[in-house]
Amino acid sequence: MSFWTGFTTGLASSIDKGLQSAIQKRDGELSAAKKFWMQRDATKREKYEAKKEKEDAEAVAGYKSLLDGFNGNADMAKAAFDSLAASGGGVAGVTDYLSKVRQRTDELGSYDISLDFKDFKAGDTAYTGGEEGLLMPEYKGTPFKAASYGVGSSRLDELFGRTGADTDTARLEKQMNVGFDAQPAAAAPAASTGAFGSVDRSRLSAAQKYKEDTEDRAMKLDRFEMDKSAFKQNQSKVKQSMQLAREAEDRLKLDQDNAILQQEYKNAVDTADRFKRYEQLDREAEMFILKKEAAELGIEVTQLQLDKDRKPPEFTDFEKMAVYYTQKLGERGLTTEQKNDYAEGLRRAIEGATKWNAQTAKSDGQTKFFSNESRQSILNGEIKRQLEPFGMVDDLGQVIEEEIDGTDQPKYFDSMRRALDNVTSQVAGLNDPSMNALIAGQRSSLRAKMNEYKKSVVVEQQKFARNRTESLSDAFKETLEPGDVVTYETDNGGTATRIWTGDRYI
Repeated sequence: MSFWTGFTTGLASSIDKGLQSAIQKRDGELSAAKKFWMQRDATKREKYEAKKEKEDAEAVAGYKSLLDGFNGNADMAKAAFDSLAASGGGVAGVTDYLSKVRQRTDELGSYDISLDFKDFKAGDTAYTGGEEGLLMPEYKGTPFKAASYGVGSSRLDELFGRTGADTDTARLEKQMNVGFDAQPAAAAPAASTGAFGSVDRSRLSAAQKYKEDTEDRAMKLDRFEMDKSAFKQNQSKVKQSMQLAREAEDRLKLDQDNAILQQEYKNAVDTADRFKRYEQLDREAEMFILKKEAAELGIEVTQLQLDKDRKPPEFTDFEKMAVYYTQKLGERGLTTEQKNDYAEGLRRAIEGATKWNAQTAKSDGQTKFFSNESRQSILNGEIKRQLEPFGMVDDLGQVIEEEIDGTDQPKYFDSMRRALDNVTSQVAGLNDPSMNALIAGQRSSLRAKMNEYKKSVVVEQQKFARNRTESLSDAFKETLEPGDVVTYETDNGGTATRIWTGDRYI
């Protein structure tokens, strides 16, 4: 309602139209100012409350973390909160610090934040505000001032002799500012709570630098060095891994009871020892190959070594290394460590050949492949490794196919399948069409033999399941014997036939 309406009702007949027009215009100015203030205040409230929701959540989470870090000591947790907020731009300083702490905790398994805060001094009273004492205050808004929105004094007020609190702007401001007029009672001076003298971030900084240095060196452990032969790729890795072990030991000396640091040191030492073994095994591989080639050329090993040292590394180094480790994997009586080391040697040889091709292809566009002899050696070596435990390989490493009878055939099929799967995985990075064709040929031959077997089994070895699900059930598999042929209906209405090996279908 207009502020002037009631006043002018009785005078309407005597006031001229110009005065009524002035009153309506004034009402419009006051209404527009009121509307603009309300819209602006609503926008400010929305932004403030969004900020409050975010910062309150971060403050509560930060305080809880600090409270845990100080074993429930609220005075120290609040003092730490205040220190971080003061130095880091409010709650964001607390959040940033705790983010780094969490990162470091993930690396070590534990991190004592109480060691970062120095020189605590207790206050006059204990902190009892809890989480609520860290929340932003509720939104209060800004009092309405008509002049701030371009509404000045009114000539109508002058005409009717209204001044001070009786003016139209004063009355509107009073109406709009209900709640702002009340003055809070003067609060008693707050008693001081505890405070820390300083925050020591050096532990976090040192941890971050250690993490970056460790990651950098870890990357170097996987680096391929084009200027070194296949047999010398581990030389720099040994140095790097030993350096990592020394640094892990230095860190452990500062906190010898830390189980995480103990494990970190053990892992670093194990890694260094592993690379030392690889270096020694690669030297043995190189010497074995040199002796063989020197004998074929009719020269001394030392002379051949000198000749090779004068030349740049060659792709064939990786090829020979792959064949060597394949043959080592086929030896009898290997320990678990030897099997793992030889398998890793084969993997590194294939990976080295792949990286060699990746780098040389950039310059000349040429891709090199293993020779047919090497391809066959790698495939035969894996086949021998899989079949030998079942007595299916003779002393010369040849498969004794004529002695593999009906009861042994499922083992033979399963072992051959594993061998072909393993070789496929091992040489995948080479992208060698001829090697892939060689493996595909073996798979085709194996499938033909398996199909012949399925047709030849006696009735007692022919089993039927309603569907694939039933064939995989433990109850059904308990009825099977190694070598049984299981047939079931597929989802698309066809049939599938599988051979049961004793622990899986093929």
